[in-house]
Amino acid sequence: MEGPLRPFLLILTCLPLFSGCTFFRTRPALPDSLLVREQLVIHSDFKLPQKHRLLEELLAIRGDLVSALDIPVSDEPIHLYLFDDAETYQTFITSEFPGLPNRRAFFVEGDTSLSVFAHWGDRVAEDLRHEVSHGYLHAVTPNLPLWLDEGLAECFEVPRGYDGYHVDHAEKLLDLVETASWRPDLLRLESLHDISDMSQKDYAEAWLWVHFLLHTSRERRVLLQHHLSLLRQNGQSPPLSEAIWQTSPTVDDELISYLRAISS
Repeated sequence: MEGPLRPFLLILTCLPLFSGCTFFRTRPALPDSLLVREQLVIHSDFKLPQKHRLLEELLAIRGDLVSALDIPVSDEPIHLYLFDDAETYQTFITSEFPGLPNRRAFFVEGDTSLSVFAHWGDRVAEDLRHEVSHGYLHAVTPNLPLWLDEGLAECFEVPRGYDGYHVDHAEKLLDLVETASWRPDLLRLESLHDISDMSQKDYAEAWLWVHFLLHTSRERRVLLQHHLSLLRQNGQSPPLSEAIWQTSPTVDDELISYLRAISS
């Protein structure tokens, strides 16, 4: 799915949800049924079982991310606001975040809070795996490059047990390769800084680069881990492309071969 709306789009001068501003209008109510599971603080307008299997999966994803990326565990709360009814969800989003595109779910990083808003619909599992992954990542790693942030979330939005293999993205890229309509272009991905600039093809390519780094060799996985470590330590890091190309001058061709191999 598409990723979160970037923080600079969402941190407004007077954001009603997170401020003490006074407004002379009736505000839609936030979900008020509360359930706390480890790092997740779940606010819903319907009753959720304490041990709901989707919540168990979301909790397990944190361990998967920590293991794959060698990142620390955070105890910073991630607030999930879950709406049972699509119309109620859309009314709230339109009121509190006017001008935002129509999405089933999105992630908000504020100065002091991490939040996910979602409609409990047919694709809520995919949506929450994606957006909660953003929350786990942003809780410990500042200034994630857009392409990497989205590529990681795309890997972890698929059900656990799939090893991050995203069927839709793989099929899309294979079709483009076979028609000579696409070649990897990591420099272009690194130049994107606004979520509105990312097409579905960009999401697919971001997913493939991350999957390639995580699953082809220990050396490549360590490159990714080191990049994230520098961001945590310094708030910045050289572009990951520089380190990737140092490992092989033909890495673009290797990426395409990898795509064919995992899709066969």
